[in-house]
Amino acid sequence: MATFTIRNVPEDVKKAWRIKAAKSGHSLEETLRILLAEQIKDTRHPSSLIDAEEIMRRAKDLESDEPADGRYMYLSQKELSDIISGEFEGL
Repeated sequence: MATFTIRNVPEDVKKAWRIKAAKSGHSLEETLRILLAEQIKDTRHPSSLIDAEEIMRRAKDLESDEPADGRYMYLSQKELSDIISGEFEGL
């Protein structure tokens, strides 16, 4: 296992973490290990919500002058653009 050394932690921060650890029944060291593990889990998410096959399918649909989905046939360019950009928010 790796070892971390954190220098220059303000005394009030150290004291607050010790109290938090004691309330949860853990040592300060164990509490910080749990915190580090939880933080890394939160960052492990897919980089995209759609896969490569879906991206290629959508790209192929763009080659056609006709919308792939008939619901969009009578929309203006602005309306289509707004819909498409909304699909990619949060990726």
